[in-house]
Amino acid sequence: MIDHHSPFKINCLSACNNSKYYLNDSLPKYSVDTVVIPFEYKQSALFQPFTFKAIDSVIGILLERDDVLLSINGYAHVDEAGDSICYYLSLNRALVIKDYVLGRGVDSMRITSLKGWGNVRSRNRKTNADILRYNCRAEIMLSYPLPPPPQAVNDRDEDGVADEVDECPDEYGEILKYGCPDKSAIIVPFEPEQFSLFSVSYAVLDSVKAILLRDPAVSITISGYAYKTEGVDAVCKKLAIERADIVRRYLLSRGIDAERILSSKGLGKSKSINAGRNPLEIIRNARAEISLIRR
Repeated sequence: MIDHHSPFKINCLSACNNSKYYLNDSLPKYSVDTVVIPFEYKQSALFQPFTFKAIDSVIGILLERDDVLLSINGYAHVDEAGDSICYYLSLNRALVIKDYVLGRGVDSMRITSLKGWGNVRSRNRKTNADILRYNCRAEIMLSYPLPPPPQAVNDRDEDGVADEVDECPDEYGEILKYGCPDKSAIIVPFEPEQFSLFSVSYAVLDSVKAILLRDPAVSITISGYAYKTEGVDAVCKKLAIERADIVRRYLLSRGIDAERILSSKGLGKSKSINAGRNPLEIIRNARAEISLIRR
């Protein structure tokens, strides 16, 4: 495979002014990588082990994937000879690459074009700092077919479950619950980017405390969550852990036996309870969840 740090590979960002471009406007479309094969001044014969290594890396791709196509362009420097000789020199550089590739078992039908550009480029790029290396070369352009665009999926509630298999198509739900929400969980709200309790949090926790004191057979699990807009993964993970922990500590401070809290964990931004389509929905995702479990 091609070494992406190799000096022989041109990133399409610099070669084409785009990381991907299309060969035509009809399918299939391709992304293109360019591999540079250097030649000695006024020579069209292959040389140096690293030159063969660069070509062999291309051949490795072509033999492994039969859907990759290639084109070959040869170039010459304006000082190598007159216009006509430079043209044939550039063409010979492209042809020697073609012969080597075919000799290694690549089907000739996969070569979409082969062209010698003479000294045209060097005339237009005389200011290049490394002008000889820039023009005494051939370039192999590998065309990779892009995957087909994803099919449009109807998902009214935007929960990531297609309507055709969503058992609750108008309610934001969970994939593991076939698109339905977990309505059994008790939501403990938090202010965005905070893990301290406030008035509404206390009211919810006090109601949970009352249930636990009234029914000794009920235990709980606590899960803390954060929303993606509250920070990067590490921040959201820490925030979620702190939210779960302060809920646990509050209930312990109100006389709930530690054995009745079966687990307390922070799950970061792994699960939302809505699509976050407006500020109110976003705020509702800053939360902890308490699940009641009857033993």
